[in-house]
Amino acid sequence: MFIKNVKVKNFKCFVGEQELSFAYPTITDSGLNIFIGENNTGKSTVFEAIDFIRNGVPKGKKIQDLKNSRIAGDEMFVEVTFCGDIKKIIDSFAQKDKKDKLKSIIYTENNENLLKIKRDAGEPKKILVWDDATKEYKNFAGIEAPIQKIFEVDFIWADTNPNDITKFGSTTICGKLLGEILKSFTLDKVYSDFVSAHNKVFNDNEVGLKSKLKGISSRVENICKEQFGEASINFHFDEMDATSFFKNTRIKVDDGTETYLEEKGSGMQRSVALALLQVYAENLSKHPEQSETNKPFYIFIDEPEICLHPLAQIKLINAFESISKTKQIFLATHSPLIFKNCCSDKVGMFAFSKDFKISKLGKCNFNKIPWGPTWGEIIYFAYNLPTKEFHNELYGYLQEKTGKFDEKEFDVFLRDEGVVQDKVYKRQKNENILEYNTTICTYIRNQIHHPENKSNALYNDGELKISIDYMLSCIAPEAST
Repeated sequence: MFIKNVKVKNFKCFVGEQELSFAYPTITDSGLNIFIGENNTGKSTVFEAIDFIRNGVPKGKKIQDLKNSRIAGDEMFVEVTFCGDIKKIIDSFAQKDKKDKLKSIIYTENNENLLKIKRDAGEPKKILVWDDATKEYKNFAGIEAPIQKIFEVDFIWADTNPNDITKFGSTTICGKLLGEILKSFTLDKVYSDFVSAHNKVFNDNEVGLKSKLKGISSRVENICKEQFGEASINFHFDEMDATSFFKNTRIKVDDGTETYLEEKGSGMQRSVALALLQVYAENLSKHPEQSETNKPFYIFIDEPEICLHPLAQIKLINAFESISKTKQIFLATHSPLIFKNCCSDKVGMFAFSKDFKISKLGKCNFNKIPWGPTWGEIIYFAYNLPTKEFHNELYGYLQEKTGKFDEKEFDVFLRDEGVVQDKVYKRQKNENILEYNTTICTYIRNQIHHPENKSNALYNDGELKISIDYMLSCIAPEAST
């Protein structure tokens, strides 16, 4: 079961309805989705929208904190559509008494099974479910917990303290890891022997701690009889829940110096936290009785590059690409290394941009160059940042496309396309300097390829952008920005 798309309306920075359709393994062989763009354009807000629809209003916040402050009225919602083998997931993981109800809300559209849920500002404490028969959202009693059970998400935010991830609370990744292992471990003989020993140590009336407390029990019992009436008092120690040991669990790391993880640097802490997340995603989302069924699991990581050196970033994305063959992973990143190594039509790449301070969503349909989207292309369209790499790619592609590999012949093509030959390029030949008019595109291309030539004034970023836009317009008028 995968997240097919998410639709938001007036949620935080998003104005009006906006929709994102994601990559998932059954259609692209990859469930990796990457959000890129400048700060404050809404990348992390999509994560918050997913968190809102599953868990409701975050603790310490009000529904008004999640609404776009520039929009009057109360209309705000987040809608998520699931696809895939939803019935099999329900049969494998949902509570027995809720399976029929969950399966009844699945509907078919274009030969695809779908399940659609919504949470809005009107009733933020309720998950609404789409009823395709009546073409409306309905509130089914008791549906929220079963949906949450098959819709498990884990978030690592940019400001998440790695120590919080590596703690062993019941809701943390470490806690859930041990919790899965404990399900089978509690059936082992070594654990049953421990339980018996625990009862003897604490509850045995002859040798256990309970026997040592008889004096206190008697004194408390006598006082109760005198003041409140007959009452029998004794101490009893319940069998210790195995998860109660988690609070005493810590991770040790030996990287030449053995210390606890919290004493290591933030880079090591985040590396271990991300590794734990990968292990959880890879190995512990299987149903114990139906190992062929993957439990739905969705990973959301905000700026995974934080505290990771370049090689670690590359290794991390390689690991995520492997996991994404069966699961969906969502990354919001500023790292060129990450999205350079994910330039593929299999990956969902989404550019977020600002327009009059209103965030807009749009899937990256770059591919202006057949072998793209390239690193330079993504940098340009996502951040409006011109690079010499993208300039080289465009110049070379247009030469190949037109068959005009001679510099002057190609420059005539550019002139015929409307690019003015208003630059004077000085070429050094032996001891002479030859001057001739060129377009800005050829002028910059020559400077990039011949940095040893110091006879020409160096181009600036503004000129680089103008040149790139000229060449984009030669590929397709709508390609330039």
